[in-house]
Amino acid sequence: MSAEDAEDKGAAKSIISVRGLRKSFGDAAVLRGIDLEVAEGEVVSVIGPSGSGKSTLARCLCRLERIDGGSASVCGADVQGRHKNSDIARLVGMIFQNYNLYPHMSVLQNITLSPVRVLKMAPREAEELAADLLEKVGLSDKIRARPRELSGGQRQRVAIARALAMNPRVMIFDEPTSALDPELVGEVLEVMEKLAGSGMTMLVITHEMMFAKDASDRIVFMDDGLIVEEGVPSQLLFNPRQARTRQFLQRLSGGKPGSGLSGVNTDGA
Repeated sequence: MSAEDAEDKGAAKSIISVRGLRKSFGDAAVLRGIDLEVAEGEVVSVIGPSGSGKSTLARCLCRLERIDGGSASVCGADVQGRHKNSDIARLVGMIFQNYNLYPHMSVLQNITLSPVRVLKMAPREAEELAADLLEKVGLSDKIRARPRELSGGQRQRVAIARALAMNPRVMIFDEPTSALDPELVGEVLEVMEKLAGSGMTMLVITHEMMFAKDASDRIVFMDDGLIVEEGVPSQLLFNPRQARTRQFLQRLSGGKPGSGLSGVNTDGA
């Protein structure tokens, strides 16, 4: 993604707005003052070592964790406001590491459940939508299957289709490939890349550096509960400004930043 394209998107209306966000678990401060804006149509990848607060940030945005200080909003709605979780579900599609599909339901039932119950969509319309989404993620032939009959990569693609069925304004991915066997990672990343290319606003917590490099408008590097640096992929990955960012990338590449990124991820870093 060119710097010019990223600047154009940066000038667009913010979909996610975070100011001074803080979150602690007991005495452990996990988020220590996060400021972040994600523009409409922008794809932002968040990288960093384990324990840096990346997943906690995603969970706060989806109301899965209460924030201790600061503010966060999605599409202008305060995530800690007097909303039902179903209201946030209309705005945000969340993809977890471990799929969270209902094991006793078919793929079709998993996808149609929320549109029918939350959006009050007619069952036939929801089924047609599910079929269309499954075609887009390459799983039309699995519409009657149960999750146990699918590979990990297929389950994650169903989870993406399920989230898209709610027609969210933004998709948040929390390390969606970390639980997959290496040979299944590519099929999920391909779906995510197509989604990014469609103009969907995406915040991606990821350890897949090549996805961050190729599909992102901007990369955010977090460490110790703070955003250390952010920039377009060509700048952050190949010419980072901060010493901590350089150290992190050098650990991954075994050399200077940007070298050996192909096939490298940050899992366990």
